[in-house]
Amino acid sequence: MSLRLAVATEDFGTHLKQAIGLAGTCEVPGLRLNCRTEVRAADATQSSLRQILLYVRERQMKIAGLLCPTRHSLYDSEYLEERLSTIRNSMSLARKLDTSELLIRCGRIPDPESNTPAPAVTAIEIDEQANPFSFAKTPTNTSQNTAATEFALLCEILNDLTQHGNHVGCTLNLQLSTYNLPLVNRLLAEVKAGPIKIAFDPATAVMTAANVVRTYRDIYQNVGYIRARDALRDIDGAGVEVAVGDGTVDWTQFMPTLSEADFNGWICVERTGGDERAEDVRKGVSLLKSLIPLSGG
Repeated sequence: MSLRLAVATEDFGTHLKQAIGLAGTCEVPGLRLNCRTEVRAADATQSSLRQILLYVRERQMKIAGLLCPTRHSLYDSEYLEERLSTIRNSMSLARKLDTSELLIRCGRIPDPESNTPAPAVTAIEIDEQANPFSFAKTPTNTSQNTAATEFALLCEILNDLTQHGNHVGCTLNLQLSTYNLPLVNRLLAEVKAGPIKIAFDPATAVMTAANVVRTYRDIYQNVGYIRARDALRDIDGAGVEVAVGDGTVDWTQFMPTLSEADFNGWICVERTGGDERAEDVRKGVSLLKSLIPLSGG
């Protein structure tokens, strides 16, 4: 099975029409859009969506999912209704752009067995650590919710969203801050209203001291999307995202693993920080293209 590469328009640092043109020079079949900064559901018209699809198709590409970034965990009580409304609208937008994947941040998965008060939300997400343009978080959880009640709320939210996904033909792909496999499996088992997948990110695995290939093999049946990022981890336990090929991810091992697992989703080459994001993406695409024939593509 051939592996499908994609790039994200936001990495080209320009307006959408020009970014689509630049992405076309990477000669990949997929293009991921940001539905908070580039194609907002509230502003999109049928005419504007048709024009976007025309630009993409002229370059022999397809929309490879939408990214719906949020500043807070999915279950954070601050701006919860507004956040969920944005996600629902983005899910409805996906089908209009001939795609079925929406990537959203889940945040830390609370421990369903813990009745101790949940910690205040102060940790910055992995993406935000690597992205100098992100907003730092301030403590937002001032209630006495326990981790168990937060887990129950997260499950309720995901069941509601996946049920909406059934109606609009969109599958959620969760971006996780860590790969705590027991918690990941417990969460997925509690979401029964509709399909849900994991957006697997090798950089997150590296920055949280998880083995990339072993972690993927443990959850591969639940992975629907790959965020092809790289990272370095230092002796103090901190991590930083770097260009694909410049970090510690063993792509010569990981790409064949995807092929062996018959992965049929998108592999989006990304660079969320740095001064040469577009060029880093091009180099990453070139590297992964060279490995696809080795992995059965």
